[in-house]
Amino acid sequence: MTESLTVGGGATGVLARVADMRATADVLDTKGDVARSLATQVAEVAVHDAVLGSQVLSPVTGARVLGEVAQAQLPPEGLIWVALEYEAAAVFLRGAATAYEETDAALARLAELRDTATGVVLVNAGLLGAGGIALTSLLLDVLPDPMADALTPDAFAAWIDEVGEDPAGAVLAELYDHPWATDSIISGLPWVLGTQVPLVLGALTPWTFTSVPLTYEQVVAAVIAGGGLLGLLADGTPVVTPEPHDPRYPTPESWQAALDATAADSLSALFDNISGLGDGATSEVRVTAVPDGAGGHTWIVEIPGTQDWAAESGSNPSNLATNLHLMAGSHATAMEQGVLEALAQARAELAASTGVPLSELAAQPVTLAGHSQGGIVAASLAADPGNGLNVTTVVTGGSPVANMAVPDSVTVISLEHAQDPVHHLDGNPNPAGPNWTTVVRDVDGHSHVTAGDPFSAHHGSLYAETGALVDEQAAHDPALQLALGPLQEQFSHVRGGEAHVFQFDIAQEHR
Repeated sequence: MTESLTVGGGATGVLARVADMRATADVLDTKGDVARSLATQVAEVAVHDAVLGSQVLSPVTGARVLGEVAQAQLPPEGLIWVALEYEAAAVFLRGAATAYEETDAALARLAELRDTATGVVLVNAGLLGAGGIALTSLLLDVLPDPMADALTPDAFAAWIDEVGEDPAGAVLAELYDHPWATDSIISGLPWVLGTQVPLVLGALTPWTFTSVPLTYEQVVAAVIAGGGLLGLLADGTPVVTPEPHDPRYPTPESWQAALDATAADSLSALFDNISGLGDGATSEVRVTAVPDGAGGHTWIVEIPGTQDWAAESGSNPSNLATNLHLMAGSHATAMEQGVLEALAQARAELAASTGVPLSELAAQPVTLAGHSQGGIVAASLAADPGNGLNVTTVVTGGSPVANMAVPDSVTVISLEHAQDPVHHLDGNPNPAGPNWTTVVRDVDGHSHVTAGDPFSAHHGSLYAETGALVDEQAAHDPALQLALGPLQEQFSHVRGGEAHVFQFDIAQEHR
């Protein structure tokens, strides 16, 4: 039996239904125009010379013709009446669609205000709580035991000791039990930093600080700027080279055959491949050319998650700095530019080996897939109109991509684990439009997930398992069938053979 998955948005979501209502209204309008045109033609029969002339020669027949013309125009079955019914139904549908849209927008605004307000409370409570715990711990240490016992009940003192021993663990345990809190904290943080921190600084110093609400991107940009002053969080220039031959394969042909055998033919295989990418000193990217059965090719690009969490950037561009630069809205990170270069090299090599014009290969549809940071890179590339990619599908796993301006023409499939905090780090839920389907899985109690440790729910191999569940459920779930349609077509061509896999190392040189 398929494990339960929650599917939101996409082609069966509310916004998709609204789009269907508007499309239906357009069809009804067209039918109304046709009925009205026919009514005009029928009305012209009554004033036709032949009919007018017949009134003298055969008044009864002429009267019958005029009566039938009138009957064809009047309710309940007359053409004019039918046209009015079509047009009235179209107006009603458009009005209902507008009402749904406005209600959805109002609910979204209320949710945003709720999350921001809750986040402000949580951030302030956290700051006050941290101060209170520190002060209480200090009192427990300096006061004589009888007085300390009198001031702090045993249970409270034990809780203070527990939090004091592992404050980070206590916070993570709360986020694991209440995943929504991450969204709220991220939503409230820009308001706290932009309005309340200047007030506090103004009260503590002789200088005046202006309180201005900040955006999410401004907060991230400020973090990058602060790190830059210390020589941290630097981005670089990509260096892209083909993956060296695995020594287990004695010839280039056998190595290529081994690579081609790993071409992804399912969501599970896609995330399984992605979880295996990464060389330590460099990142890796896989590009698969998939014959489309009509003489052309489509492309699948697999992008890994973060591999280097150090604030001081090294040679691997799948690092903390790339995460922050992408979340601040940059399209010029070394990792993003490296993916573009890897795809360009793969196209050039295929063009040279097959004789297919490079311009033709460059125009073919591209699927971008990634886990964690890889999903952010994928969504950022899809949202950048200047890179020339014909992106048709984006697949993400555990990626905070809700703020990415991905065009409506791109199908997005986002897999998320309820206990994974990483996809919450943008402070917003994913858009629920017809092109964006989000699949959420509750992994609490899973053998590979540690209770109280939200980051254990983020592993790439766990997302590969979730991908397998989505593949299984798609067999009988219309929402998933519609969302996965183009991707499943690519996978079917992979299973048909002839897919060609290119693998690249991506390093960065610092500017």
